[in-house]
Amino acid sequence: MGMGVHIPTPTGQVHMSMHIEAQHLTIQQWMSPAFPIGAFAYSHGLEWAIETGRVNDRASLFDWLVDLLENGSAKTDATFVALVYHAEDCTALNSQAIALCPSKERIMETTLQGDAFCKVLRDVWGTEMPDLALPVAIGVAAKLHGLDRHLTVSSYLHAFCSNLVSAAVRLVPLGQTLGQKVLMDLTPVIQTTTDYAVTAKTNDFWSNCFLSDVASMRHETQSPRIFKT
Repeated sequence: MGMGVHIPTPTGQVHMSMHIEAQHLTIQQWMSPAFPIGAFAYSHGLEWAIETGRVNDRASLFDWLVDLLENGSAKTDATFVALVYHAEDCTALNSQAIALCPSKERIMETTLQGDAFCKVLRDVWGTEMPDLALPVAIGVAAKLHGLDRHLTVSSYLHAFCSNLVSAAVRLVPLGQTLGQKVLMDLTPVIQTTTDYAVTAKTNDFWSNCFLSDVASMRHETQSPRIFKT
């Protein structure tokens, strides 16, 4: 019987592997439903779209989310997350992120979640950062902690979609299996939007999802309703 040959792993490779794993674990924690920013309480106007029959099954939910990823707020938010990495001062980006919100509820959604996110970063990680709109806050925190930009943006988009799929599972009702199929089908769209966001410039903001914007406005007076937005 031949003797086994042990091939040691280079120390640098081990350290790199541990660093990548730590990045993944950190961003997973930040994007987790258990992270206390109350994301589960917001539907981004989807509750109104379901109430009025615009979203009523797997196909219509998928189309709604694809529009947000390719032409709407999800794409805009992802771009803010990515742009923060190149900004010395995020004040202007934060003001722009709030200014681009098309309704009172969208402003509330991004600022309240952002404030909660920043508070947790200060209290748990000791990260000194002011209260910011959610996508800007995530970008700032990720930059300060040295997290990969592409990983951060794609994780943010996946969490964004997961939250809305979870809302649809309860409201349509859709069912857990179909909800997971929607998320799986969104994977290439999330990847494409991530690629766009990490190469975008400050003048690349635009949105064509007018019905989603209207949904956030109509939701303000919807009764009864479960979600804050």
